[in-house]
Amino acid sequence: MTAPAAAAIATPDRRLRVFVSSTLEELAAERRAVRDAVARLRLTPVMFELGARPHPPRDLYRAYLAQSEVFVGIYGDRYGWVGPDMDVSGLEDEIDLSAGMPRLLYVRTPAPDREPRLARLLERVQAEGGVSTTPYRDPDELAERVADDLAVLLSERFARTAAAPPGLAAGWLPTPPTPMVDRTAELATVTRLLRDPAVRLVVLTGPGGIGKTRLALAAAAAVQPDRDGTWFVDLAAVRDPADVPVAVAEAVGVSPEGSRPLLEQVADRLAGRSALVVVDNLEQVAAAAPDLAVLLARCPRTQLLVTSRTVLRLRGEHDVPIEPLGTPDPGGDGAAAAPAVQLFVARAQQADPSFRLTDATTGPVAEVVRRLDGLPLAVELAAARVRTLPPRLLLARLDRALDLGDPDVDVPDRQRTLRTTIAWSHDLLDERGRALLARLSVCADGCTLDTAEAVGADGGDLDVLETLSALVGHSLVSPTDTGDGEPRFRMLELVRAFAAERLRERGEEEATRTRWAQHLAGLGAEAGAGLAGPAARLWRARLDAETADLRAALRWAVATDRAELAVRLTAPLVRWWWARGLLPEMAGLAEQTAELPSAAALPPELSGRLAWARASLRIALGSPALAVPLLDGVVDDARERDDAWLLGHGLGARAMTLTPGDPDVAPLLDEGLAHLRRSGDGWSVAFNGMLRTAVALAGGDLDAAERVAGEALDLAVAAADDQLAALLTDSLGLAALLAGDLPRARARLEEAAALHRRTRDLEGVASCLEALAALALAEGRDAAAARFCGAADAARAGLGVARWSPQQALVDRLREALRAALGEDEERRARAAGAALGPWAALDEALAGPA
Repeated sequence: MTAPAAAAIATPDRRLRVFVSSTLEELAAERRAVRDAVARLRLTPVMFELGARPHPPRDLYRAYLAQSEVFVGIYGDRYGWVGPDMDVSGLEDEIDLSAGMPRLLYVRTPAPDREPRLARLLERVQAEGGVSTTPYRDPDELAERVADDLAVLLSERFARTAAAPPGLAAGWLPTPPTPMVDRTAELATVTRLLRDPAVRLVVLTGPGGIGKTRLALAAAAAVQPDRDGTWFVDLAAVRDPADVPVAVAEAVGVSPEGSRPLLEQVADRLAGRSALVVVDNLEQVAAAAPDLAVLLARCPRTQLLVTSRTVLRLRGEHDVPIEPLGTPDPGGDGAAAAPAVQLFVARAQQADPSFRLTDATTGPVAEVVRRLDGLPLAVELAAARVRTLPPRLLLARLDRALDLGDPDVDVPDRQRTLRTTIAWSHDLLDERGRALLARLSVCADGCTLDTAEAVGADGGDLDVLETLSALVGHSLVSPTDTGDGEPRFRMLELVRAFAAERLRERGEEEATRTRWAQHLAGLGAEAGAGLAGPAARLWRARLDAETADLRAALRWAVATDRAELAVRLTAPLVRWWWARGLLPEMAGLAEQTAELPSAAALPPELSGRLAWARASLRIALGSPALAVPLLDGVVDDARERDDAWLLGHGLGARAMTLTPGDPDVAPLLDEGLAHLRRSGDGWSVAFNGMLRTAVALAGGDLDAAERVAGEALDLAVAAADDQLAALLTDSLGLAALLAGDLPRARARLEEAAALHRRTRDLEGVASCLEALAALALAEGRDAAAARFCGAADAARAGLGVARWSPQQALVDRLREALRAALGEDEERRARAAGAALGPWAALDEALAGPA
């Protein structure tokens, strides 16, 4: 169908014209709202009802449409009238004739009575790609959306384009079918570089699907008015570096002449002009990058903006790494403001205009984008499935995220699924790069260089440092700053999943995991010694970074019956597992390790460590009676082998299985302290000193409590262990309180609270709250004291840990005093209020003191 010539039926004026398509009577209010919005922008609304009545309706709308620059479609319930000699309605005819124009489509939502033919039309338009549908609820919202979208369209689509230099092709930039989400900072960086005449080459690097092309187009469009010409060169289909000059020449409009190199001919035509050449997807033909430098050398006012999964390593190159979109923090508020969530919603609404973030969908969407690392392509592919897979079901199926596909037919083949996107980059690696990438997939949360060397070398001649640098250059691995000067190398989780598949295909998984776990066990032994020295803070930071890998390696060792490896991974780091609140998890793994067939062959020192760990964890989790048989064996074995460290800890743990009033408690702890001093481990002396202090406080021996706690606190400070220092300061505050010195008690507890906050130690906060509750009771604030106890109880219950027996004795006395002061019912209500308040808010209230 061919529209009549423009001269046949003239539109009312010659300003930029916006054609409005919709059913007339059904959407009369919407048409008025859109007409007013268009007019406010000083544009011309082109509408059927505004004139040319003598002409047949079909001729009229076809002529109007042929002379318009922008198409706005509004859709409600009705498909529209089908003429006697037509197969489709005028509504569908108009949208088909608008192909190639900028199109803005708006769909009323909800529309429960939508006619089937209109529903099918909208589904077809969405499936064809190149345009998205925007939902609206009422005419006012529609007018606002149309005005905003037209303003954006005018600034992006109809920006001033300089005339092409004589003899060259007109500059052209593709128009992305959907708007860019976030990237404000990156866009500002790139445009700043492009506006600097001294910058000749800007390269946007990042993994496939990160959004490099979208950002490059936005930056090029922003600076296009300042250029004599802007050209876009798409190299996605180019495989031979020798074909790159041909692609550049074709884009710029230069034909080969004679035998001179083609890029020199392009340079001749661009010389003296302010030109921007956008080169997309250079990674698979990166060998041609030096040839492109010819343009820069011969054309001082030409700039190259390149997208690549690898850095080019050319002189003057300004690399702009593109990171994933921001994702919401787990458990945090404001998920809707996270860029990755915003992208998910925008893409989901393209697939299903009725999709909204609600209380039911926000949580699953936030978790989906976190699991996908905020990778834009991954988020878009997942969001495109919301019509058939609501977010909750989508989250349950993310184990197959690599195979998520895009339903849009105009997506490049290399981005059809996440698997093909990552495979595109993987295929560009040499054998050494593929081997190292596969081996590094065992690292659960990235790795340092020493781990990469231990895991990746495989005893061969692979140069890990050089190969790792290549992986970074290909954007498959990213270095992150850990704050201590040593980078940590990480993969996106989707890349790691792909690399893990390659590791299994290579038949190297068991050998690689063995090297990984053995390396971490060696690291743990070194860190265990370092935690007691002057570098303790650095070692704790390193262990914090290795948390996920240590836990994963331990689970793997247990699952594959490697008891000795499991004990070596855990034994040197007992204080660290405790400090990080991981005792319940460690307890289960320790019991599983003891049941492994290989546990029977453990060396005596490791067997003793495992038995002590199992017993101590049983006490910590509230089952001291089950620890007694294990500890009796530990003590006997340690005496026989004269293992001072294990004997000291065994005696201390055995004392904690007795009731506080048992006369053997203090002697056992004192003997244990003597052996620990003999072992030379100051931290262990401080830890057992904390237990001895609790026994002294429970027994009313305040002098002994002050003396032992003071010595232990000095050792904890020397070991740079703020967590243990905070618990000992709690004890000193409690000693001052029991001595009747309330001001000194408050000062000590405020000091302890500051340390608890610094370490974010929830178990420690519970202990501090109990001491502050005792202080509040002494100050006559009975209800407040009960609230603080309730908050402490809730914190311990959440962690799943119990109190040591002497601590429990002190808390029982406090509870009895509170019940006597408040009555049982009031005390219970106050405790419940404290549990609802939460530990950190309760700590703030407790530190505020009496009103």
